[in-house]
Amino acid sequence: MGLHFVIRENIIIVHGDTYRHRDEIKALGGRFDSRYKTWQIPFSDQALERVQALSGRAEAAPSPSSGHLPGAAREIVPDTARQESAPDAGMPVRELVTAVARSVTTGFPAPVWVTGEIENIAVRSQGIFLNLAEPKSSDDAGSISVKATIWPSALDYMRRMHGEDSVRQVLQDGSQVRCLCRVGFYRDRAQLSLTIENVDPLFTKGALALARETLLRELRAKGLDRANKAQSMPVFPFLVGLVSSEGSRAEGDFLHQLESGPFPGKVIFMHAATQGEKVPVEVPAAISTLARAGCDLIVITRGGGSAADLRWFDAPEVAYAIAGCPVPVVAAIGHHDDTCVAEEICHSRQKTPTAAAQFIVDTFAQARTRIDNATTGLKNSIDRMAEVQSRWFESLAAQLASAANKVIMDHAYALASIENRLTALDPKPWLERGWTRLSVDGLTIDSVKNLRQGMRVHARLKDGPVTLVVDEVGHA
Repeated sequence: MGLHFVIRENIIIVHGDTYRHRDEIKALGGRFDSRYKTWQIPFSDQALERVQALSGRAEAAPSPSSGHLPGAAREIVPDTARQESAPDAGMPVRELVTAVARSVTTGFPAPVWVTGEIENIAVRSQGIFLNLAEPKSSDDAGSISVKATIWPSALDYMRRMHGEDSVRQVLQDGSQVRCLCRVGFYRDRAQLSLTIENVDPLFTKGALALARETLLRELRAKGLDRANKAQSMPVFPFLVGLVSSEGSRAEGDFLHQLESGPFPGKVIFMHAATQGEKVPVEVPAAISTLARAGCDLIVITRGGGSAADLRWFDAPEVAYAIAGCPVPVVAAIGHHDDTCVAEEICHSRQKTPTAAAQFIVDTFAQARTRIDNATTGLKNSIDRMAEVQSRWFESLAAQLASAANKVIMDHAYALASIENRLTALDPKPWLERGWTRLSVDGLTIDSVKNLRQGMRVHARLKDGPVTLVVDEVGHA
């Protein structure tokens, strides 16, 4: 889109591709009108000359006082000045569509790589017609699509370059594709269009990968792609279910590796086709039977093969059987670099039947190792605890002995103090010296003031008591 301008009264109104020229427009005194996404520049000969240079137009501009616009500058640009002047005749639809077509052609002079999803593809003798769409996302109100065409000459070129099978696998409904497109604008319908000149088969990984991705998207949308992965792997899988072709090398390799393990459990074998159209029927039936038999885990295995051989394990029936299985499923289906859907959504994937068997043997070995380590750790923990308790008891005994000695000594000091006080209060030594102790009615007499004439006084002598009658009381 180019830069365009019109003159209104004493203002030059600029619109279109203004972003890359905004600094020059600002230098001319331009102000941005966010309502109409236009710039308004005060009119001057210098400003007009510069705007003409930016727009690439050199035709004479109308005078500031004129309401006439040259044909090349006839635009509908709402602004305050325009509302006050005579209404513009407007741009005809054909002229608008022609301008848009010219902008598209100018903006995309060479083909560009476009990614999207094929919708409503139709193969006709005159070409292939489809919609290239961007699916709806959580942030968008809806999906958006563009009509695209592959002309016979371009289709022949792609077949020669990539091979007919590869092109056929890519050009299918629901395919995520990367296309080299020439961008155009269909004037009669005012519609954007794409002409596909080439495709990138590596982007889509062929028809098998496309079908696989479609199924995986469906499983993810329903939360089933991780359903089996959420099952807890048993510590000791004693009962193992095996799904494989009876008498196949895969069956033999798996059982031989278990025997060499050693494996202390039991295997329940269920025959199922591992290639061909019977796979979507027999494999899900075998999984269901083994799950009902109470297996701790189920192994699905076959020998290697090409991507085409393994495509049967991309079947929705197999995928839904694995997703709905109540026990872990281990898949060892092929050696191919690309994994099938069954391997994507199972609990764990192993490369070969031998590796799947070794995985089970290792599960037992790891459990035994964990038990041995736990036993050793528990013993060491008990020994450390016993040692800590022993030291604690020794410390406690020493503290009790010290406390007991302190209590005994405290009591000994207290008893000695009591004994001294009792000894000091004992009257016997005083009586031996001739002293006596007087009392009246049990009260000790320690002063003559407490005595009266005629009072009976009890006296204690060293060899016995005596009762005296007070005849006379003298005072010092």
